[in-house]
Amino acid sequence: MPPAADNKLKRSFQKRDRLKSSVEIEDLYRENQFIVSYPLKCYYSFSDRKEKSSILQVAFAVPKKKFKHAIDRNTLKRRMRESYRLNYQTMFESIINQNEKQLKFFIIYIGNEILNYACIDKALKEALFFFIN
Repeated sequence: MPPAADNKLKRSFQKRDRLKSSVEIEDLYRENQFIVSYPLKCYYSFSDRKEKSSILQVAFAVPKKKFKHAIDRNTLKRRMRESYRLNYQTMFESIINQNEKQLKFFIIYIGNEILNYACIDKALKEALFFFIN
């Protein structure tokens, strides 16, 4: 890919964009704002942006109760992360227009079976569409 195109389409999921704090994840649950786009459930919250923090932070989870094998949970999380990584840019551009706001969200896989990437991508796009408008 030429260097100019590389700068235009920055599609990466960096460490600073990951929501890692268990306290912040619990706060998302407590606020109880969520969107369901089967097979995904997205908890979200808008807050004031801190100086060095990222505009978007996200975490992914697959329940151990439904998927006993780690390989299944990891496969689903990998598919969700990849879908997010590819659709991140449109989301980022819409959030940046809101002055000094930060969006945190936590995406949980609520389906009972392992779906292919296309189904997960479609569901994630539907969930992200909520934030774009």
